[in-house]
Amino acid sequence: MLYALVMAGGSGTRFWPESRATRPKQLLSIVDERTMIQATVDRIAPLIPSERTMVVCGSAHGMEIRKQLQQIAQEMILLEPRGRNTAPCIALGAYKLAQRDPEALMVVLPADHIIKNEREFLRLLGIAAKVAAAGTGLVTLGIVPDRPETGYGYIERGEVIVTVDSQPVYRVSRFVEKPDLERAKEYVAEGKHFWNSGMFVWKVSEIIRAFVQHLPKVAQALTKISPAFGTPEEAKAIRDAYEVLESVSIDYGIMEKADNVVVIPAGIDWNDVGSWNALEQIWKRDENDNAVRGEFLSIESRSCIVSSMHKMTVLVGVEDLIVVDTPDALMVCRKDRAQDVRKIHELLDIRGHKELL
Repeated sequence: MLYALVMAGGSGTRFWPESRATRPKQLLSIVDERTMIQATVDRIAPLIPSERTMVVCGSAHGMEIRKQLQQIAQEMILLEPRGRNTAPCIALGAYKLAQRDPEALMVVLPADHIIKNEREFLRLLGIAAKVAAAGTGLVTLGIVPDRPETGYGYIERGEVIVTVDSQPVYRVSRFVEKPDLERAKEYVAEGKHFWNSGMFVWKVSEIIRAFVQHLPKVAQALTKISPAFGTPEEAKAIRDAYEVLESVSIDYGIMEKADNVVVIPAGIDWNDVGSWNALEQIWKRDENDNAVRGEFLSIESRSCIVSSMHKMTVLVGVEDLIVVDTPDALMVCRKDRAQDVRKIHELLDIRGHKELL
């Protein structure tokens, strides 16, 4: 049986001032009227119904996520008492699913990605499920790059190990850290590298075996609390486990170490919406190449990103800016400094502006 685990624990600090501690990026409506997590769950519904969809999120967001995802059963929404990166999040979901269905297949998806070619995405998930069910290994989707991108990690493919429904499946040769521009250009030209999407498919038993081998402390902590799943003691058991769990990503903790990782190329018009710059690829652009949402006027201003849902914003004679207006804050920055927006959160905390976090 195929299940989904939606990871919804991110804080989204690079989307300040719209993203706040109580409403991180995955709980915002960025593309259409749906929030990003609602769009994620809707996207997989034809393949994985809501009764087999699990969400792992921070405890501060549990009430809002239950409100937004009323089709998900309460026992399928797991609350993390603190962020511990992706490996503990996935382990928590895997051990919970193993108790419910030891033969389960598990699709792991971030809650805050945009995928425009949903039909192809579902087709590839179906193929990935077949590959995982056959015992081929840990499956990841690698995004076929359409440009040299320095903001993503890459996956280098090796040889084809199997073909399923005319789709080649490659052994992963290695995972590559975010490259500089020249190296990224080489990767695109070579055609052997994919963007690391952070989307996975595997047998629950297989990923648990990987945790035991590569992250034994995480495996021990989750094994210890597994008897509490589905009981009144579950929440306390999770809190106790998270006191000792290390913070580690699934890539670093398992995927880069395992020898049975395979990749399926995915041309699905994907965007991980990692910063305000990503909205250039998503929002409509005007005749001056400004990507805009809300009320906006441009006088000789070009290539700006503007979110102005509460009042009219007018730009005169400027280029390459990001302007985000909210009821209690206004942010303006150069597009080439979009990654530094996360520093605002740190500065506000230091200055005591807790109400803006």
